Amino acid sequence: MSRHFRLSHQPLPITRERVMALDDGRARRISFAYTHAGQPRRDPGPNYVGSFSVPFQETIGPIFEKETCIELSRGQFGNFWCRIRTEEEFARIEDWVHQQGTRIFLRDCLDLSIALDLNFPEPGASHTALGERENRAKHRRDEKAIRYLAEALVRAIRDLSFYRDCRFIAAVPAPPDKGFHLPNILVARVAAALGLTDLTNGFSFSGTKRSIKNLPMNEKWTAWENSGLAFDTPPPVDYDGSPVILIDDKYQSGTTIQFVAARMRAAGIGRIYGLCVVKTLRDTDNT
Repeated sequence: MSRHFRLSHQPLPITRERVMALDDGRARRISFAYTHAGQPRRDPGPNYVGSFSVPFQETIGPIFEKETCIELSRGQFGNFWCRIRTEEEFARIEDWVHQQGTRIFLRDCLDLSIALDLNFPEPGASHTALGERENRAKHRRDEKAIRYLAEALVRAIRDLSFYRDCRFIAAVPAPPDKGFHLPNILVARVAAALGLTDLTNGFSFSGTKRSIKNLPMNEKWTAWENSGLAFDTPPPVDYDGSPVILIDDKYQSGTTIQFVAARMRAAGIGRIYGLCVVKTLRDTDNT
């Protein structure tokens, strides 16, 4: 059994060009509760009992390999897969898939990027349980919903490989004139529960942050650039280059969390693991 755990040896700069290149028509999300419910597959043949296949290896590859000790290889159609050779391997992968629940594995420029669920399971449907709580927490400042979300994030961090080893955490920042900001509140509670160091105070704005909700992706990046967002490790934190968990409540196109991560990376932060409460059903809405 291979143990490659393929995180890149050196974290790469996060640039506008890399982020825009992701809009290439290929899959950007994997969820075994929604898009890939049929994995693993039983298709027995000589010396194997089935297969496991996903459309990309970002985020899901390192976590799958670390937790199952089974390596994924690139297929001829651009997918990443493995042939399952024994019933024990099949059961191991099946158990791993079940443990992921509603998690959304995302393809972006962060080192790892996950949302805990969709906000809506399908067009026209009611919110998912997490989607409903995120909505109530954000728009009604509902204390029970906020507590529910914080506890869900704590459970995910304790459960996920790589994330559970982090000592630092930060929230996607809000402009100074914004009062209530759900990510800040969630990070403060998660940091207290897990004994993590909160780096959120290291962000600053030198410009005006306009709303990006209805902007095309390229204009969203420009709007963030015009905000003058910068990051510097806040004193008296002794940052040692280890990974940081970056939290947001909602992942839409991914522009925001990737721009924030780009500023952190440029300031010397090492690996950045994104963790969001919900992913919007489409990349073009924010509801």
